[in-house]
Amino acid sequence: MALSFPLPQEAFFAGLPVSECTFHLPSNLSVSRTRGGGIRTATRGVRLWTGQIVIPPRRFAEVAGIEAQISVLSEAGRSFLAHPLPLWAPISDPSGAALAGFSPVIYALQEGGRELRIAGLPAGFALTPGDMLGWTYGSNPTRYALHRLVGVAVASEAGVTPLVEVTPPIRPGVATGAAVSLVKPPVKAVLIPGQGSKTRRRVFTDGLTLDFIQTLS
Repeated sequence: MALSFPLPQEAFFAGLPVSECTFHLPSNLSVSRTRGGGIRTATRGVRLWTGQIVIPPRRFAEVAGIEAQISVLSEAGRSFLAHPLPLWAPISDPSGAALAGFSPVIYALQEGGRELRIAGLPAGFALTPGDMLGWTYGSNPTRYALHRLVGVAVASEAGVTPLVEVTPPIRPGVATGAAVSLVKPPVKAVLIPGQGSKTRRRVFTDGLTLDFIQTLS
């Protein structure tokens, strides 16, 4: 049966033998200088997560299936779901066990898109700077938002956090009640062309490096 896209995490990303993985949110600013020495900045467009996967040396037989998936994902319009590594769950709950059985949602959104409140958490659950979270919004296509917490937010006895800032800012179209992923929050990504090359040495490869970038389409 032909594959459908985006490839689910368990169909590609979660099965990769990753030795290193980075998630980065580069700035997208233009910077100019006035005659008086002032510095002006302006946003050039939305900020998109980028990442790099490093697969360690493997036998050819172990890499062959990965190469086939890379080939499929190298066609136009092909995407996959990835999640942050090595921190794929809240810092206070690195295994995600404390969140089992809970269904966090967006409780409130602050005007301006910088802050939100989350409900549906265990009482006293602590979200800390650097934690990653995400949700889906929109349709045709469904968009995958991925954000990083800037501040600390401890859930009340009712499981609701105070306002907490996230980066990047929350985009238009997100609504309260949306389910929030705190464990392996997915981001929709595409491979950057020209990646995946490796050196062959008899029965082993010297490893594999894949770069990818978030897509909102």
